[in-house]
Amino acid sequence: MKNVCVLLALFVLAISSTVAAQEFKRFEFSVSGGMTVSGSIPLEAEDGTDLGFVNVDSSYNVGAAFAVYLNELDAIELYWQRQNTDGRLPEALIDPIASSHPAAFDLNMDQYHMNFMHHYDISIPRLRPYVMAGLGATTYHVKENGVNDSLSYFSFSVGAGLKYYLHDHIGLRGEARWSPTMVSASDSSFWCQISGYGGDCLVKLRISPQQQMDLTGSVFFRF
Repeated sequence: MKNVCVLLALFVLAISSTVAAQEFKRFEFSVSGGMTVSGSIPLEAEDGTDLGFVNVDSSYNVGAAFAVYLNELDAIELYWQRQNTDGRLPEALIDPIASSHPAAFDLNMDQYHMNFMHHYDISIPRLRPYVMAGLGATTYHVKENGVNDSLSYFSFSVGAGLKYYLHDHIGLRGEARWSPTMVSASDSSFWCQISGYGGDCLVKLRISPQQQMDLTGSVFFRF
């Protein structure tokens, strides 16, 4: 009888452990879309002359993320976001000889970040607010009049959001993030080629952040 009780206790313990393991969802995948409000990129010549700013239009964004939960409240997330937008060069950087070269150009920006997320338990079971911080890189892709080039810079992000669980495996997520990119003087020919000067002009970028604010909504899947 004693052995039966021990086996029964072990069986109940095993079932309880299995149920607990099933309730804890370790992985989360999300697809997102929203709006990015973009700041300008400051430009400066080698002799210190201020050449103005590359204006970047605010536009929509799309993205995807994959998160691994370390526990019920903390997760590490791999995040990608693309902004399809347009840039506009300052007049000081336009080649007067190449009058047909437009000031505006196509600009795509890819952001690759690793985010740390911390969630909070509140009294409403289906709602879970969270804060996040991330590090990574932003890549600028330019395609205009034969110029097809890209350049990457360090970027980071901080933000907060709210998750709403429609089901144990599906939910909705809204997030606001500040995500500046630290633009530096790593490649003077990048903006010169867009301007129509080729690689001959001496232009460098100040070490200054391009400000961005992202407002996104997502659908996520837990498993």
